[in-house]
Amino acid sequence: MEGHWVTGDCWLGCERTGVPVLWLGPVQRDGQAAPFYACEPCLKRLKARAVAYFMERQPAIA
Repeated sequence: MEGHWVTGDCWLGCERTGVPVLWLGPVQRDGQAAPFYACEPCLKRLKARAVAYFMERQPAIA
């Protein structure tokens, strides 16, 4: 996974702290923004879910 990894807190499921995380973008609500970070295991799980979703909708053509 490309990007700038920093040590921080995972906001995507596992909620581990002090681990390498990647910034995914801001979470915005009511005119405010918070940084959204995720660790590699959570990103891999998210990617696997997305790929499974895409394959259900439109399988790759060989």
